[in-house]
Amino acid sequence: MKIRNLMFSALMLGAMASAPAFAGPIWDWDPAFVYGPGAAVGIVTPGAELRGVGIVSMFGPPLEDLDANDPTTEYTFIFRGLIAQPTVVDGVPAYTFWTTNYTGGIFEMYAGSPRNSSFAPLPENAIVPSTFQDGTLLLGGTFTSFYVQTNNFTGFQTGNMEGNVNFTSGSLLPRFGGGQGQVCPGLFTGGLTWRTSVLIPGYVFRHDGKMDLNCPVPAAPSTWGKLKAQYRD
Repeated sequence: MKIRNLMFSALMLGAMASAPAFAGPIWDWDPAFVYGPGAAVGIVTPGAELRGVGIVSMFGPPLEDLDANDPTTEYTFIFRGLIAQPTVVDGVPAYTFWTTNYTGGIFEMYAGSPRNSSFAPLPENAIVPSTFQDGTLLLGGTFTSFYVQTNNFTGFQTGNMEGNVNFTSGSLLPRFGGGQGQVCPGLFTGGLTWRTSVLIPGYVFRHDGKMDLNCPVPAAPSTWGKLKAQYRD
């Protein structure tokens, strides 16, 4: 029994040292709109670029002091440079999933004044993306993974879009320390739709999402010897 408990405790010790703490969302948005030759419902041409713009609707820790509804400041973001890989097709013809993974890509969030951003039709143009990146860079980073999943059978034409971000720049970067000398990564996630009634000409998807924060859990220093000592007679 002691050996079994010892092994279980050892496994738990290892898990505590590596498990992430899920501390999101940092901010929410509804909407963001997605465009570019890399945005398609179904099979995407490999090498095509995915882009998007959005407006922050709410902030959470560690940015809870920011007011997304401030009439003098607008919080916006862009993502671009995501390059499509070959689309994976799963299922039968009547129930098909399309999953496209992307490589590369950057994410940037800005604070600007006045509130002048607009999802102008048929991007890119004089308004998109320029009015979404015309302020102070608050946070910037690079994607380490990204995918879009769509299908041909959901009644409201809904799917998913998600990516992991390593934050590397911006005036708010110091707030994202994980307590161990590293910057906590983010998770860009949420649902998307290609339903024509909620789209703007020139955009392929509308995305309702959030950015979550993934920080490592601090673990108390210990050793295998200390652990074994706890189970000795």
